Parts: sequence; structure tokens; C-alpha cells
Amino acid sequence: MGGKSSKKKKNEELKKIGEEANKSSPTQFYISTNINLTNDLLIAKSKSNPKEEYNMIKILGEGSYARVYKVKNRYTNAEYAMKVINKSYTCTVEEENEILNEINILKTMDHPSILKIFEFYSNKTSYSIVTELCSQGELFNEIVEKGPFDERYSAYVMYQILSAVNYCHKMHIIHRDLKPENILIVDRDKEYKMPIVKICDFGTSKIVEKGQIQKKKIGSSYYMAPEVLKKHYNEKCDVWSCGVIMYILLSGAPPFNGRDDDEIYQKILIGKYDIKSPPFDKVSSTCLNLIENLLNMDAKKRFSAEQALNHEWFKNFQSKEIYNRITDQDAIKVLLNNLKKYKRTSVIQETALAYLVHQFPRIKDVINACKLFNQIDKSGDGKISKKELYNGLSGRIKTDTLESDIDSIFKNLDMDNNGYIEYEEFVRAAVSKEYFLTENVLRFAFRYFDKDNSGEIDFNEIKDLFSKSIEDKNNVDQILSHIIKEVDINNDGKVNFEEFTIVMKKMIQ
Repeated sequence: MGGKSSKKKKNEELKKIGEEANKSSPTQFYISTNINLTNDLLIAKSKSNPKEEYNMIKILGEGSYARVYKVKNRYTNAEYAMKVINKSYTCTVEEENEILNEINILKTMDHPSILKIFEFYSNKTSYSIVTELCSQGELFNEIVEKGPFDERYSAYVMYQILSAVNYCHKMHIIHRDLKPENILIVDRDKEYKMPIVKICDFGTSKIVEKGQIQKKKIGSSYYMAPEVLKKHYNEKCDVWSCGVIMYILLSGAPPFNGRDDDEIYQKILIGKYDIKSPPFDKVSSTCLNLIENLLNMDAKKRFSAEQALNHEWFKNFQSKEIYNRITDQDAIKVLLNNLKKYKRTSVIQETALAYLVHQFPRIKDVINACKLFNQIDKSGDGKISKKELYNGLSGRIKTDTLESDIDSIFKNLDMDNNGYIEYEEFVRAAVSKEYFLTENVLRFAFRYFDKDNSGEIDFNEIKDLFSKSIEDKNNVDQILSHIIKEVDINNDGKVNFEEFTIVMKKMIQ
């Protein structure tokens, strides 16, 4: 009993110290600008058993060497998908390379229409990848069960797909296997009941240099571009695949069909497809024009993903506006107010918030912040320039010092200092922070830092987490020490859960 009483007394004293610190000097913490907050930092890696963190609920799918489970986090009760890959002879070297390639590419992604990866486990027997749970299955099944679809539905889905593809291409990533089986439905629009989709399966994707020609024949037969069959292609092969998907959404059948792959390939190389028979005799001329530009045999003349996004077809159906509308005007005011108020206080607080926003993409506030981001991101490339921010906020924020206010907002939000505000940088500033301050969620975030589960974050754990993200390599230890000092209220060189809680709650003070 004496030990518990002593600990309680210590925590009460610690709380008083924190409260006094807030009163006397709200900006007492040293703000380190040397940390580059990227997804690679936020995606937890572990050699432990994932069953220690997650309860397996049910099997969602099964293959020759992998199973996909619906899982629930033991601390937050949040649900995810977990792909468990057996490291046995059933998983070939090529398949293993695809797995690692997918993980590395997904870790670079930050776009609302691309499947998020949260954690990656690797032990002696398996790889386990924790991702968003897309509980409504594949777009392929939706097409089989409910297709074909009208233009409004098809435009709503294609806008999301092309937005993700445009982002990939701006990041110099070619997907190379776009098809309805690799597009997952995570949710439904509440008013129109249309699907919110995510692109997945980046195992065959590749990061390429600008203008670099690819020569490996890869992908799925129905969706392969003619230049892929000729083994001489670039990122425009993904645009062709989008054209095939759009055709299938509208008609329920592929534009190039056959009894086997060889017959399909021959038809693709000829390039003739039917847009005169039903249902294409009833679709708009703008719709047919977009299909023709996506399925142009000449890759040089074929639309880019960015050109496709700006096509009149999407404007006619207001696809972007409908997808990104926020019906609650008070919610917009709260998001804008949060943007104005957002300030960096400590690296640990900033990183914990980034980790939590990444982990909870489907809470209402995060969804609304995502929509506001897309409204401001006029180019649709998944990042906001200072000009876009100015144009996006100038009609929404009432202030006499708009230019300097936006300069301040931009500086605070551009946390990786690359001259743009990425999706999650924007979201973590715009969301209300109260959701993330319950004890269970805070303990979940604390465990992200406290890798050995000792109940304290020490220097070595900070070093393991941040050292690779520090740009100033001459002062790494000094910067790491500052990171701890920012939140180490009792000056013992470590951060316990009570100190962590105090600094996290400063977000709403």
C-alpha cells in the first residue's frame, strides 16, 4: 500500500509542476526544427508477436502463403486489417521481394485514396502488415453484384482513383497493376451511398526516375496497356488501366475480352473497342471523350492522370465537390479555428499527434479535415502550396492580417520543411484534439515511444526512433537530449506516462 500511495503522491506533485509550468511559461519547451516527420517515422516496426497488440477477430481472406484477418487493437478497440505472410517455402523470393517493396512504397504514401499502412511486424515465422480495414470489400465484387453503373456513380469512383494515380505519378511511382480487385471500399458516402475507395496492392509498383522507360511485362491481362505488352512503357500505363476500369464500371464488361490471355493481348494490340452499343449509346459525349483519351493507343497523346482529373466529365457531375463536401458548416469553422491556433510545442507531442492521426483515419473530424484539404488542393496532387493555401483560406478566414496569418499557418504546418503541406500535416493541425486525449488512446500513443514497455521513454528509445530523421548529423545527441528535456518535467532524464499526458493535454490549453 505504501508503494501505491507514494506513487500517487509523486504523480500529484508532477501534475502541479506541469500546471505551474503552463501558467508561468506556456512556451517553455525547446522547439526542435531538426526532425523530419515522415510516414517512415510514424509506421511502427516491431520484431514482437502482433498478437500481443491485437485480437484476431476473423479471417477476411486466404491465399497460398498469406491470410488477411480483421483485428482489434487491445488498447483502443480500433479495428484494422492484418495481412500475415508465412515465411516458409510457400513464399518465394520474388513474392517476398514484392511484400517488402509494397511496404516500402506504402510508407512513402500520404493520400486519402491510398490504403494506409500502420504497423509492420517481422519475426522468424512471418511478416504481419497492419492496414486500414476496408470492410466493404473489393470494387470488383461491387461491379459483379451491382454493375453496370450510371455516369454519376462512375465519375464519383473514377475521381478518387485518378486522384490517387495522379499523386503516385507526382511521387514518381508507377502502380502497374490497377484493377477493380486492387481497389477496396472502405465506406459509403452518407447521402448518396456511393463508395469511398482506396487503391491497394503496391507489390508490383516501382519508384522511377522522370522519363525512365520500363521494360518488364507486368500486370493483369485485361488491364495491360499495349506498350506494356511491347515492353516499352512509362507511368501512362496506369492511365490506360484507369480507362479499362471506367469502361467496366459503365458497361459491366472489359473493352478487350477473350478466351485466354493471348487473345486478350491481341485485341489490346489492335486497340479496337465498342462504344456504340448499349449502354454506351446512352452515355454523354463527354464521358465517351474521356474514355477515348484514357484508352489512346499512343501513350504520348494519352491523357495524364492530372489532365483526366480536370476533364469536363468530372466537372459536369461535380465529382470533386460532392466527394469533398462538408454538410456541417460549424465543423468547418472549428477546423479553420484549429488551423489558426495550431502551434508546435514539443517533438514528442507533435510526433504523438502525427502517429494518432495516421492511426485513426476514419473518425469524423479526420474525415472532415481530409475533405477541407481536398477543397484547398486545387491541383489534386495531394499537397498544398502556399498559393493554394492562400486562395483556399482567403474567403474563409476573416482577418486584417491575412497574408501574415497564412504565412504563419504554412510555416507551422509544413513539418517536413519541403515547401508543401501534405495531407496528414494539414489534418493533424485541423482536427480537434480531444478525441486523442482519453487515457486508452494516450497509452496507445505512449507505447509507440516506449518500445520495451518499461513505463518510461528513455534516451535510447528516443535515439532509435528519431536519429535517422535528424538532418543535422553533427549534433544528433544534443538534439535527442533536447527532445527529452522538452517534456521531462522532473528532470530525471526520462519521460513517464504522467509527463507524457501533461504535454499531450497542452494541445487543448
